Amino acid sequence: MIFMSIDCFAQQQNKETLDYIEKYKDIAMTEMVENKIPASITLAQGILESGSGKSSLASKGNNHFGIKCHKDWQGKTMRLDDDAPQECFRVYDSAEESYHDHSQFLKRDRYKDLFTLEITDYKGWAKGLKAAGYATLPTYASVLIKLIENYNLTQYDEMVTSGKFKIRVESLELRDEGKGGKVKGEREKVKGERGKDKGKKKNKWVAAVPVLDSCKVVGVTDGHHFIRENFGVKFILTKENDTLKNIAIDLGIYEYQLVRYNYFEGRKVFREGEVIYIEPRRLRAVDDYKYHVIKQGETLSYVSQLYAVRLDRIFKMNKLDEKSVIKVGQRIRLR
Repeated sequence: MIFMSIDCFAQQQNKETLDYIEKYKDIAMTEMVENKIPASITLAQGILESGSGKSSLASKGNNHFGIKCHKDWQGKTMRLDDDAPQECFRVYDSAEESYHDHSQFLKRDRYKDLFTLEITDYKGWAKGLKAAGYATLPTYASVLIKLIENYNLTQYDEMVTSGKFKIRVESLELRDEGKGGKVKGEREKVKGERGKDKGKKKNKWVAAVPVLDSCKVVGVTDGHHFIRENFGVKFILTKENDTLKNIAIDLGIYEYQLVRYNYFEGRKVFREGEVIYIEPRRLRAVDDYKYHVIKQGETLSYVSQLYAVRLDRIFKMNKLDEKSVIKVGQRIRLR
């Protein structure tokens, strides 16, 4: 991993580092809620590895944790001198993506012992990261601990464990269920229907659609699936190697119910991070969402998932069916 020297950080314990903490604390706390990694550790590593966001790797590649390519990386890369000349490092589209990948990186078997520690044991986590070989710096653990204590980063752990932190939806990046990529969301200006919207504004900005993996967590199952709500409809995100059978058992419902709620079409095994509704979707979208304008790569199934509206109702409202071809820019009625 790339990191700054201790002397460098002694000099940078100032506004730049405080600004970095302010900018990324919510992302670190979100990752703590979702992936059980202390926000203090995530922030301290981000500060150390990225030089408070000023390193070349962070500024050019959005890589805030010095994570190298490794054989399983299929994304963009850049090369920098580190332990060896011109080593391969991961490149991300955003800092948020780097933070999320950092959480997934720590879920490897190499770091599994960390998750047996108390989530507030930042010293244990720091020492465990060093022991597991996250970085070659001999004083890596003590540097992380010093950063956490100097900047009072444990306050963000306490916000999560006390329930004071609630995941906030600020980004409009949406995960595309069909291709595993992302669809850039934006607020869409739509005109009210003539005759039907008398007394209302003719032009209205549709509220931001929530990022599904940032929706409010309302419970957790015995199998450690977080139960979330999207427009009042409960769903989970699948874990690696999840099957229809084990999800149904974990939730205490029948497999046929999951199939009916999600249009699985015979699927039995799922990729990590797929959205699975665990109760019936809505008959129509909530009041603020009258239409959705189709973007590149989107399907009606995706729209149904995004707004938690039954697919058959979307077909009916738009006089479409399974064989209908939709186009970019087409306006889909939601209520």
